[in-house]
Amino acid sequence: MGMYTELVISTRVKDDPGAIEILKFMTGRGELPPTLPEHPLFTTARWKFMLTCSSYYFVPRSMTRFEFDDIGKYWCFISRSDFKNYDDEVAKFVDWLRPYLPDRDEMIGYYRYEEADEPTIIYGTEKT
Repeated sequence: MGMYTELVISTRVKDDPGAIEILKFMTGRGELPPTLPEHPLFTTARWKFMLTCSSYYFVPRSMTRFEFDDIGKYWCFISRSDFKNYDDEVAKFVDWLRPYLPDRDEMIGYYRYEEADEPTIIYGTEKT
């Protein structure tokens, strides 16, 4: 049956039309873009709905807040979902999102495997 992974993201996103169009679609607020970037995320089976999935293994509702900040000129993106991370969608999503983050040194969220005691922190840049 497989295990679930919770993904929580809270960050700013640059006002890039292509990225915004994709994030709107992924959060259920837009249409599928006519063209997609060549990135491994978009070859996975779950990328289209990973930000809207939820189960009863975690908080039983996905949620998203995605709005433009007129003063800062960036998008505020907050998302909580959980899904079966079979194709490593979490890592691929974060890798795709990173170039669109204005503050790449800060923590942007976490993911937590269903049977894990501790979450894994996600940063805007890869930490080793």
